[in-house]
Amino acid sequence: MLGDVEAALTLGYREVYCCYQYIDPAPVEESSMKPVVTILLISLCGLVNAADHDEPALGYTLRIGDKQVRIEPGQEIVAMGNFQDPKIALVPDKFRQFTYAGMAFKYPANFAFEADFETEGVKIWSLDGNDFVIMLHQFQEPSMTPQALAEEMVNTYGPESKSEPISYRFNGAEYKGTRVHFTVFGTKLFQDILGIPTPEGSRLLLLQDLPAEEKVSEEERKLVLKLLDESLKPDSKSS
Repeated sequence: MLGDVEAALTLGYREVYCCYQYIDPAPVEESSMKPVVTILLISLCGLVNAADHDEPALGYTLRIGDKQVRIEPGQEIVAMGNFQDPKIALVPDKFRQFTYAGMAFKYPANFAFEADFETEGVKIWSLDGNDFVIMLHQFQEPSMTPQALAEEMVNTYGPESKSEPISYRFNGAEYKGTRVHFTVFGTKLFQDILGIPTPEGSRLLLLQDLPAEEKVSEEERKLVLKLLDESLKPDSKSS
């Protein structure tokens, strides 16, 4: 099981650089409205039916003049109304919806997505921000608990690492687990390992971050915890 711990840490600890491009939408004549909407729908339809190793699709809002039309991958829309030289903007969502391993929750859209299914008996999804990392481990065996993984991590990182009980309340439910403090290449980190109930196997939700004194801002952490509190469903039927 040591390989599982190493895989988790390899996925979870890296820097992420995000690049955004903003395009100022130009006025479009009324006669060209339908082709524009059709082209957008065709490009989005290719994102449906994603496998569990694919990044969750990003939703959009299409702004046409003073109207806003919600666009989801694979969904056809009709933009009702008469438009005279409207300004058009396609605005991406700020969040994505994770729907794998029987779970569902929202997370920041700029987080880098990675899926690792190389280790037999476990699937690992990693969502990496600038400091904060969300990881979900899905094990075939039911014996993997937060305490068991924490013990392996403490044994791996030696006497400077330590563990303590931790609990969170997300979307009205309490999740108990273990926090592990450790150091990698001189950088202090901690992982909160939470057990997520499941009828088969076992699931662990790992929340990795830097200590407050090691980073500039807590805003990323606050945002992720807010999204989990608002949206986490451990028994989602959408996956």
